[in-house]
Parts: sequence; structure tokens; C-alpha cells
Amino acid sequence: MEAENILQSYSVYPLSIEKITKRLWKISDGNRNYALKESKLSSSTIVNWEKSFKLAEYHQLHAILPVYMTRNGQLYQEHLGSFYYLSPWVDHDNGRGTERNIADFYSNLGAVHAKTKQTKQIEKDTFVREFGTYKQACETLFNELNRTVDRFERNHYMSPFELLVCSQFRDIDMVFQVLNKRLDQLVYVSNDEQVTWNSSFCHGQLSRDHIVHHNSAQLINWEQARYENATMDLVRFYRSETLDYDAPITAYTEEFHSYIKENELTEKELQLLTIHLLHPSSYFRLVQEYLEDPSNQTMLARTRQLQRAYRQLTFGLQWSDYVEKEHEIINFDDLDS
Repeated sequence: MEAENILQSYSVYPLSIEKITKRLWKISDGNRNYALKESKLSSSTIVNWEKSFKLAEYHQLHAILPVYMTRNGQLYQEHLGSFYYLSPWVDHDNGRGTERNIADFYSNLGAVHAKTKQTKQIEKDTFVREFGTYKQACETLFNELNRTVDRFERNHYMSPFELLVCSQFRDIDMVFQVLNKRLDQLVYVSNDEQVTWNSSFCHGQLSRDHIVHHNSAQLINWEQARYENATMDLVRFYRSETLDYDAPITAYTEEFHSYIKENELTEKELQLLTIHLLHPSSYFRLVQEYLEDPSNQTMLARTRQLQRAYRQLTFGLQWSDYVEKEHEIINFDDLDS
């Protein structure tokens, strides 16, 4: 059996092997339980994956769930062109939205970002120009949506999708207004100000499925780990979570101080995080796909997708309000004066 062959490299002799998914097995040897994972790693991406465990050891990062070493001292076992790794089996805690679990997750993630942080100066003019280009692109998207709403409203009969777009437009208009102000704040740089950019070791695909709780929150599946600004881990997590109507939105803002305590974000990083959460392309893409071929999907599927994209953007508005009240030194309206 394939799993048994790989386990021999770890000197693990299983009493039971349970296939959980196509790439995951739960292994028991009578003393402890293990998770055997067939990864999607390649010879080029495995370097960053290995780095996560070396950094965890060097910085004592308890958020990174460790993996076992083979008898040859490797963190993985290659078999028929695939890379496998073995880790402790940790049952998922169903207390997804509890304040304690969220605070613990924030604290441990913040510690990873803080302890691996690297800072460099970047060219001020390039920084301002790139976000100026992004602002223009968002204006183009919004103008297209505005024309589409006008077109829908002229119809004698609107489909459920068209009706939903029109009913949500007021909030999407607010998304655009807040996004514009946030971009203006982000690119405002005084003449004597240096623009710095922080990079931290990030999970790369953070979602609820990659968080396990035992004695503390730990993160699994570091296969897409990379160095980038820490806010990107938060962006991916929030986007994944806010797709669902029952996401614990309030707890994500109320417990965010646990992250900040470990990894204090600069004001520009908070603005950058907010801008990403207000990024409207997914919503606009769904509208454009409907315009190009209304019959390509069922109406129910389209409206569900649109509602999920809408939830992501309205969370961005809530997040912007939270940042303004709790973390900003400069008043949100200063740029209008």
C-alpha cells in the first residue's frame, strides 16, 4: 500500500490507515495519531516550505505545526514524483468563532509576522505612481458598473440578478468612495518622509481550514509560504471567511488587538489592508460575466456568487470604520480640508 511504503521512511508502523481526502490520511500506530499529506509541492517550491520549519525552530514559532523527520533527516519523503510529509494529527476545534480561539489565532499569527519581519526603503515616486494607476483602474470599473445599473433600471422586467445588482449599488457606491479616500491617504507622503516596506514570512493561503486548535492555535499546510507584506495573510483570511453569512465579523474586529500586540502594523499597512478588502474586481467580474452570457449559469448560482462577493465588500466597509475609530492617528477626513 502506498501510505505504508512512505511511512517506513519514518519508522512508523501503522495499526490503522484512514483515507480522509484524496491527499490526506489519518494514521494510528497505537500510541499516537499522525497526518500523512501528499503535497502539491514541486522541486522549486519545496524550498520555501522547508524554510517555514527552519524559521519555526529558529524563532520558536509555536503557530507552525511541526512535521516529523524521516530516518534520513529530511522533512519530506519523495515517492513517484510526489512529496509527502508527516505531522501530528490534530482534531479541528468546532469553536470557530469563539473569542478565545480568534484571539489565540491572531496572537500566534502576529508572532510569526513580527519575528520574521524584514524592512526596506522603496522608491517614493514609484509607490505613488503604482497606486495612482490602480485608482484610475477602479474608477473605470465603477463607471462601467454605473452604466450597467442604469441599463438594468431601464428594463421593464429585471431578472433576480439584475435586481440584486441594483439593490446593492448604494453600498457598492460607498465602497468606491471609501476606497478612493483610502488610496489618497495611502499615497500621501510628505517631502521629508521615507517610504518603507515590510515583508514577513506569510502562510500564503490562509483560511479557516488551515487553523487547528489544541492547546493553542496552530497553522497547517505551509505549501504556498512566501515573504510578502503581512497584511496579505490577513486579506486572504478575511476574504475566505466573509464569503459565509455566519462569519464572526464582530469578533474579527474586536479581537484584532491581539494581533497588533504581537505585530504592530504601520498606519499605511492598515490603509493597505483596508484597500485590499475594498478591492471590487470580483464583484465587477461577476456582473461582466452575466452581461456576456446570462444563460451560462443558473440564476440561483449567479445570485449566490454575487451575494458572497457583496459580503466581502461590506466587510471591507466595516473594517474601514473600525480602523478609523481604533487605529488611525490622522483623521480620515483630513485630506478633504
